[in-house]
This record gives sequence, C-alpha cells and structure tokens, in this order.
Amino acid sequence: MRPPHRLAPAWGPRQKAWVGILGGRRANKAGKKGMGVVARLLGLGLLLGLAWAQILPPEGGLYVYSDGTVQALEAVEGGYRLAYRRDGKVFREDRLRFGAEGIYLEGVALPKGFFPFAPPLLLYPKRLVLGASWSGNARFQEQRVALAVRVEGVEGVRVPAGRFNAYRLRVAFTTERGGADVKLLYLVPGLGVVAFQAGEGLVGLVRFSAP
Repeated sequence: MRPPHRLAPAWGPRQKAWVGILGGRRANKAGKKGMGVVARLLGLGLLLGLAWAQILPPEGGLYVYSDGTVQALEAVEGGYRLAYRRDGKVFREDRLRFGAEGIYLEGVALPKGFFPFAPPLLLYPKRLVLGASWSGNARFQEQRVALAVRVEGVEGVRVPAGRFNAYRLRVAFTTERGGADVKLLYLVPGLGVVAFQAGEGLVGLVRFSAP
C-alpha cells in the first residue's frame, strides 16, 4: 500500500511539518479519584511520526487546532519542547528527546511542576508501518503507567487545513490505579497528526505557521 499523502495543499512547501497533538480532554474515570487525570496526561501529549528526522521541523512551528488549542514546537539541544496554550496561557509543556529507537517523552511540565517518566517512554519508533505496534511502561506521579500504540490502517480525513489520507493509530494509556485513556489519532507522514478523537467527534488541524 502506498503511504498516505495530502490530497489538497493547505500551505507552501516550507510549511510542511510534523504536528504534535494533544488528544482529547476526557478519560474514563475508573479507579480512585484523580487517576483519569493522570491517564489524560499522555493522551494530551502523544507525538506521532515516521523517523524523527523527517517529521519534526528543525526550526519548530506553531499549530492551531479546531478546539482552540495552540501548540508551539521549539527546537532545543537534543530534542524539542512542545508547549500547549489555550486562551493565551500555557497549560502544559512536553519535554522530548531523540534516542536510538525514536522519540522519547522525558516528562511533562504542568502548573504544579515538572513530572518525569522513569524511564522515558518511547512514544514512536523510527519507522511507522501498517500493522506495527509498540508499548512501554514507566513510573509517573508515584504510580506505574503504560502506553500501547497500534497502526490500524489508512483512512481519508477532512479537516479545516485540507483533505488528507492519514494513518489511523489507536493509542491506549493506562495507570495501575485504574485510569485509562484510549484514542484514535490520524497521522500524515511529513506533516504529523491532522486529527484526533475527542469524545464523539474529531478535532482537526486548522493551520500551521513556521517561525
């Protein structure tokens, strides 16, 4: 099967870039109070792509989504910082680094402080192929958490930024205390996540701007 590609141009060649996605804001509230909040953390910050050298723009960029979330990707030594804004305020920042196997999430900065994953979670390997799956677990906020991802297929999707053929990925994040968050994400190689599941609907990419 040929790899997915954009069907309708939405911006110029220099602006083609990987898009970090934040996922939805809802999770199953199983287990003790607050565990759903922990499960949402990774659902908010999963980063998708092919080889990291291909999907993350070296200079970073600004991404706007239809739910009002704005993501600012900043290149730093050895990785990136991805800040999430709503109503002009940063409510989360992901710390990313590049490793031998792909992209790792080192931790999340929230208003209450920085919370690391021990060890850092492999979010996405260097290669994304149909049928591929990967998983990992780590210590996070005083409990064990687990991430599992599967590439389910290719699907056409329409968002404000245009029409795309995208890889459909099912992403599950769970905690040992009962929290769970399962989402569908839609990824276009060379661009990034163009849509993600939020409740009963999809949140789509509106526009990207280079710095």
